[in-house]
Formats: sequence, structure tokens, C-alpha cells
Amino acid sequence: MSGDREHPTVLATLREMDGTVRVLVLGNLISNLASFLNAFLVLFLTDEGFTAWESSVVFTALMIGRISGSAVGGAAADRFGYRRVIVGSMVGTAVLTAALVHVPNMWAGIAVAGGAGLTATAFRPAAQAWVVELTPKDRQVMVFSVMRLTFNVGSTLGPMGAALLLTYSSFATLFYVDAATSLAFGVVALVLLRSVETRRAGGAEDGRADRAGYRQVLADRRFVVVVLGLFLTAIAYIQSSAALPLYVTGSGRTERVYAMLLTLNGAMVILFEVLLSKWTQRLPIGLPMAAGMALLGVGHLLYTGPDALAMLLLATMVWTFGEVVAAPSMMAYPGLVAPAHLRGRYIAAATVPQQIGYAIGPMIGIAAWQAWGSGVWLLTGACGLAAAVLVAAGAGVARRRSEAEAEPAAVTAAADGD
Repeated sequence: MSGDREHPTVLATLREMDGTVRVLVLGNLISNLASFLNAFLVLFLTDEGFTAWESSVVFTALMIGRISGSAVGGAAADRFGYRRVIVGSMVGTAVLTAALVHVPNMWAGIAVAGGAGLTATAFRPAAQAWVVELTPKDRQVMVFSVMRLTFNVGSTLGPMGAALLLTYSSFATLFYVDAATSLAFGVVALVLLRSVETRRAGGAEDGRADRAGYRQVLADRRFVVVVLGLFLTAIAYIQSSAALPLYVTGSGRTERVYAMLLTLNGAMVILFEVLLSKWTQRLPIGLPMAAGMALLGVGHLLYTGPDALAMLLLATMVWTFGEVVAAPSMMAYPGLVAPAHLRGRYIAAATVPQQIGYAIGPMIGIAAWQAWGSGVWLLTGACGLAAAVLVAAGAGVARRRSEAEAEPAAVTAAADGD
């Protein structure tokens, strides 16, 4: 039994997962199975008679809303409590997503899409903070790897469902289904999470979070160094959707080769990430993050090697393995090191720079490809390696720090349970 406590297995972690965490994991799957706005908003608007420029402006508003939603959601989670933010976020997303079907012009589209983007991501800091609060420290990396698995499964199966809906119905139906799944998650959170929310220690109501705010988060210099590493990682990682297709087709290969590389990436993540987390969660949390980011950088640098299919496959496997190693720890890290009353803000402060990196990364990668060709991989590979150095410097003792800070919270939780 002591061995299981020290090194929990995948099955033991799933079996002993807190009921609230199960609901949050299921909600994450549901929300990603029908997350259609990003992929189909522009096509819907142009089909409705909006110009390409108007559609792009509305889509930009959606992206800005999604970025700002994490910051707003993190502050709201610390102030109002996790359950209220999750329910409000999901209900708001349902209403605004359905309303997008009826926007009469670009200006209405900007307002509705911006609001839908904000509410769609506002729940994530609350959900992640709640997972941290209800999961033993030695199991958090694995639980977050399970959450990532639900995201990847939803992202893989979602387009298939969208294809069926578009074959037999319309864009309007697609968005109504998206809205319905958000509403379903909100109702589930309202009904099933009520009793758990009343047992929280009251950190969101004690006023400390309001007095501190994001200024205290930014005063944590080690954390800020890690966040900078996460930003650089996002710029490098998003090149799988930006520079990589240009590189593959520009080398004389077909789109099928690019699709094969993406399939390889998705298969490796789904097959190995949860299993590997059994070992990575035993390590000081900065180690798998730094190692994974270094592998991301090395994988990108390998693309500058011989122009052969085997090298493309090898490079993709290397940076994908880096993703598998680093990503669950990246999700767990901010909640582990955060003071309890600022947990939502810490998670948001780590999330927003990554979202910005995903937003500007394609522009950086495509511009570098146009200017230097395959030299783009020197730039993005350097981003990965620099991120590894920053994370190693900032999070090298994160596990020890989090354990010291968690003891009082554990005692309080035990007392509440009695």
C-alpha cells in the first residue's frame, strides 16, 4: 500500500479520483467534443454574406475574448468561488454561441464573439484550481494528463461530428449543438458540484485575493521566469500548424505527408502521455517541463537536417515526445506553487501568455519561413531551448516549495472533512 502512495498507478489514480474532479474531467471532454466556433466561425459568416474582412474582424474579437477570458476567470475564481465561475462561464457561453447565429452585422458580431470567447475560457482557471485543491500532490501531474487526454480525444472526434452535422444539417445547427453542450456542462456543474463547493475553506471569500490581485502574482519572480518559458514554448509548439505545413509542401511533398505527421503526433500523445505521467510525476516538477521543452527545441532543429521522410518522422517524434513529457507538468505547475487564495490568478497568469504565444506564433513562424526558409527551425528550436533554460531556473525547486506551502491547507481540508 505504501508503494501505491509513493508511486500511484494510472488505474489507482483513476479509481480514487475525487468525484468533483471526475465531473470536471467529463466537462472538459464534453466542451471539447463540440467546440466548433474556432474552426467554423469564418466559414459561417462568409456563408451568411459577411465579407472576408468582416469575418476576420469578428474572428479576431473571438480570439481576443478567449485570451482575456482566462485573466477574468482567474480573478473571478479567487473572488467568487470555483463553482459559480464554472456555471456562469458555461451558461454565458451557451447563450452567446447561440446568439452568434443571429448577428445582423459586423459590429454585433464583434460584441457577441468577443463575449463568447471570454466566457468560453473563463471557466478553465477555476476548473484547474479545483483539480489542484482536490487532488493529492503526488497525483496531480497524472490527473492533468487525463484532462489533456480528454481534450485531445475531444479535438480528434469533434471534427468528425462537425462533418456529420454539416452533411445533414447546417452551420446554425453546428453552433446550437456547441451551445447545448456548454449549457449541459453548466447544468451538471450546478447540480453535482453544489455540495462540494460548500465545503471549501473560504479562501475565495476572505478578502486576501482582492487585496493582492495580479500584482502579487507578478511579484513572484521565479514564477514570472517560468511563465516567460511557457510563452516561448507556445511560439515553438504552434509551428506544427503554421510553419510545418509550409515546410513540408515547400519541400515538394504532398499534404498527405503533413497529415501523416499530425496523425503521428496525435497518436503518440493519446497513447503515451497518461502512461508516462506515472514516472514524470515522481520528479521535481521543473525537470519534466525543462526536459520536454528541450526536446521540443531539438525536434525543431532536426527539421534542418537531411530532406528525407525518415528525418521528418524522427523530428516529429522527438518534439512530440517533448510535448508528452512536459505538458501535464506545465498544467499542474501554477496551481502547485500558488498560494491558495491566489490559485485562480496564478493559473490564469500562466495561461494567458501561452494563449498570446499561440496567437502570434503563426505570424512569427510564417514570416520567418518566408524570409529564411528552413531557417525558421533555428529560430523556433532556439525558443524551445531557451524555454528549457528559463523553466529550469525558475521551477527547479517548485516541488519542494509547493509541499511546504500545502501542509496547512491539507490540515484544514482534513478538519473540514471531519
